Amino acid sequence: MVRRSFAIALSLALSLLAVGCRQTTSDGNNPEQNDLSGAAKGAVELQFWHTQTTANAQALEELVTRFNQAHEGQIRVRPLYQGSYPQLYQKTMAAIVAKRPPEVAVGYESMVAEYMKAGIVQPLDEYLTGPDAIDAQSLQDIFPGYLESNRFQEFDNKLLSFPFTKSVLVLYYNLDALKEAGFAGPPKTWDEFEQAVVKTTRRDASGKVTRYGFGLWADASTIDGCIYSRGGALLTDDRKRVRFHEEPGLEHFRLMARLAKQGVALRSTRQQYTTDFGNGRMAMFIGSSTAREFVTSAVGGKFAWGCTVIPQANPDKPVTVQYGANMVIFKTTPEKQRAAWKFVRWLAEPEQTIFWATRSSYMPLRASVAQSTAMKAYWRKDPQARQCFAVAPYGIAEPNIRGWQDVRDLLEQAFDQVVSGQKTPEAALAEAETRANAALKEKQ
Repeated sequence: MVRRSFAIALSLALSLLAVGCRQTTSDGNNPEQNDLSGAAKGAVELQFWHTQTTANAQALEELVTRFNQAHEGQIRVRPLYQGSYPQLYQKTMAAIVAKRPPEVAVGYESMVAEYMKAGIVQPLDEYLTGPDAIDAQSLQDIFPGYLESNRFQEFDNKLLSFPFTKSVLVLYYNLDALKEAGFAGPPKTWDEFEQAVVKTTRRDASGKVTRYGFGLWADASTIDGCIYSRGGALLTDDRKRVRFHEEPGLEHFRLMARLAKQGVALRSTRQQYTTDFGNGRMAMFIGSSTAREFVTSAVGGKFAWGCTVIPQANPDKPVTVQYGANMVIFKTTPEKQRAAWKFVRWLAEPEQTIFWATRSSYMPLRASVAQSTAMKAYWRKDPQARQCFAVAPYGIAEPNIRGWQDVRDLLEQAFDQVVSGQKTPEAALAEAETRANAALKEKQ
């Protein structure tokens, strides 16, 4: 999963007024030119802005078609592709300024917080108890971390969005490489992890590394998850200051610095890491469960591999990060808001979340799908998907406060400075913490 800074988008919003409401469908057509004769007279029309492409877009459109058929004459959803998440954010901000937002869109928590500051997001709490409510048993069936990330303490703990494209942070490992180095399976603790990285690194007769034990690159969600797994926290209790420069964060950065200095960790990139793993250039990496389909293709059956929870300070109480985009309903009209909620609720039902999980790289939202015949059949073909699902109960949310996207960028800069040897973990994290606190204060 890639989440880059959205700060630039704020300055671009005004310049995008002319194009902010000029959307395209997933096939690239202008929706204004589409034939709408299929919509029954009187049906509520909803624009649904999303970022999915290729096979995922096809699966999403199939879901929308099913919903429209089930609600014929009542609701008609039009899925409209908006590009990447930053592009979607830019267009949405422009549409908000123009007072023409879509009825519903996908978005990360950091985006939702910015939208809410403009007072344009429809809180969902009232729908949880109204005539179209999700029953208590169904809510309990959704993994807690997926729901918690959509409650915003900054805005009176309101439920401002609802989970949709979810994933978890996992450890990917080359099982053959681990066994060759004398390990029965993946490491469970950070000490075991460090040993495994060193011992799975291979060099030729000249001393050149032919396989690194670990691949790393700057990713804020990965850093956050590793801090969580060491028993750390990212924010103070009042959520106004960061806590990077404490032992859990320092310990993780020190480990990464050691591995880089010893030459046992490969400096990969967001674009290259699945290929590096598939080619055997590294034995392990930590990343999103959504990378699974790309890893499967890259490995191509060359070696046995798997996914598991990231290393822990206490393996008996594992913790990792859950992340991904959510569904946001914008304030338009009561009729459209209620129709949008029906769509969002429908997507979270067991049949739809199973379909989406088996047709995309995302996680099912509900724990009960483990008993589904369709899900079991899918997992037999994709055992790593089942392994990722087993990690889902341990996922907790990253902060969803305004300014957090700026904080993420600072954390990634600090990581690059440390693994490149430019700064010590202590100096890099101290500077990142100071700048992060200033960024958060500016947004308060």
